[in-house]
Order: sequence, then structure tokens, then C-alpha cells
Amino acid sequence: MASLLGEQLFEIISDIKSVLCHFSHVEQIGTVFGQRILEYTISLCQGKFDYLERLPDNLMLCIMSYLKLKETTLLAQVSHRFRKLCNSEKFWEHTVRNRCAGFTSDMEGIANAMGWRKTFFTFFNTSGRKEQQ
Repeated sequence: MASLLGEQLFEIISDIKSVLCHFSHVEQIGTVFGQRILEYTISLCQGKFDYLERLPDNLMLCIMSYLKLKETTLLAQVSHRFRKLCNSEKFWEHTVRNRCAGFTSDMEGIANAMGWRKTFFTFFNTSGRKEQQ
């Protein structure tokens, strides 16, 4: 699979390079598409790929479920996307449902009303509890 991915990326990079050749100045790309896109395009042309950023949110949330909560706070500092995922209701719902032993189905309505993150910190996050770390 990695070899197939490599071939696809090679084709994409070739397409990007041909597009870059049509611009008289690379700065025009930054002007038209923004500096972030320009930097990302240049990185692609240099062979630097960020596979993690390209994963769908549901797959990233699944991977994040294996991290300790302390590690997710560090992950949230990596990029805007990871901060958004680490603060998402889906992430906190998964955390409460799978890591909090005292969670019952009766509490689901409360969690939906007040938010899963707030539910976690209100009812389940007590200092010294290793199973939540």
C-alpha cells in the first residue's frame, strides 16, 4: 500500500510542479492562495509529506483514543486541527464513555445537555486517579 501511495504522491507532486512553472513568481501563489498553501506546496515539492494531517477526523479520533489525556494536551498544541479535535465533543464523549468507570446511561442526558468535556471535568476528573491519565 505504501508503494501505491508513493506513486500517487509522485503524480500529485509532478502536477504541482507543472502548475508552479506557469507562475512567473512563486510569491503569486502566496498572494492568490495564501502563505500557508504556498508553504505546504513548497514542502510537497521538496518531498516533505504530513500524512497525519491528511487522515480523516474519525480515524484521528480513533488513534487519539489510545493516548493518555496528558498526551492529548500536548497534541492539541501541535496544530489548529489537532486542537479542534482534542476539544471536540466527539473526543470528550469517547473519553467519558470509555475511560470513566462511573459513567452510566442515566448520565447521558446530563452529558448531552452540559457538554461531554464539562461532564468529564465535573464528575470524573479527580487528582490522583491513574485510570483516567
